[in-house]
Amino acid sequence: MDLRQLKTFLHVAELGSLSRAADRLNTAQPALGRQIRLLEEELGGALFSRHGRGMVLTDTGSLLVERATAILRMVEDTREELTASLGAVSGAVSLGVPPTAGEVISGRLVERFLRDYPQVTVRIVPAFSGYLSEMLQRGEIDLAVMYQTSAIRHIPAEPLIQETLFLVGAAGSELDLEIPRDFASLADLPLVLPGPRHGLRILLENAARQAGIALRVTVEADALQTLKELAARGLAHTVLPLPAIHPDLRAGTLRAAPIANPTLDRRLVLARSIVRPASRAVRVFADTLRAETADMVRDGIWQGELLLDRAPRSG
Repeated sequence: MDLRQLKTFLHVAELGSLSRAADRLNTAQPALGRQIRLLEEELGGALFSRHGRGMVLTDTGSLLVERATAILRMVEDTREELTASLGAVSGAVSLGVPPTAGEVISGRLVERFLRDYPQVTVRIVPAFSGYLSEMLQRGEIDLAVMYQTSAIRHIPAEPLIQETLFLVGAAGSELDLEIPRDFASLADLPLVLPGPRHGLRILLENAARQAGIALRVTVEADALQTLKELAARGLAHTVLPLPAIHPDLRAGTLRAAPIANPTLDRRLVLARSIVRPASRAVRVFADTLRAETADMVRDGIWQGELLLDRAPRSG
């Protein structure tokens, strides 16, 4: 029995299929099958019950899942402790972020983290929450900032912030941060919004249906910069969280107003992979993300209710 076999076994156990595990690991299915058979021969019992719909863990297999997870985590912790004893946090961290609000935090977060931990390589992966959920389950990324949807129901996640959305327009518009605009007034405005699969668009369309109005979407654009540029040119209004436009408000290129009746908000969570053990670098990065989120709320850059527990968790 070796670590590679245990990792392979956990992938097959999670997916319930040799073919799906082979696709995830980019490995030939017969090779994975041989590893599982060798493991079963060594342990003297079946780890899976095979049937037409896939593979189901036996009692022995379920016990091995528990022990293998603990063993791999112990190996990772040992590696981290040895690295920490040398006084450095190193390795790699990958973070998935959704368009708009998720991208806003990336620059500040990475700058803050690398200032303290320059030996860590950080990878930022922008994608919609549904794709981020799949990447977490496949072990392609360590962490993800995601909007709370049904896509995360099988993923460990903790709440970060309930962010407030604002109506955004050009510098010449009459929008004012101190004067709310009724949601129903959006029906009278040309809008530039993300496409139908985007969480922000879904939220707005649902609110419009409940309010008995129709949104007049003249342009669809998923990129944050495009939404802001078209709004700045006065071609349409858009709806965004405050941190997405904070520099533009200060520069005077955009204006914004709160939305009322109803207030529009959405919850972001910090989700983690259950496939990839969380290294010390990942845990410290998650702590930094929580701290940066709290600071942005405290400084008024991110409007909304802070939901996270601010206590350090890297240990």
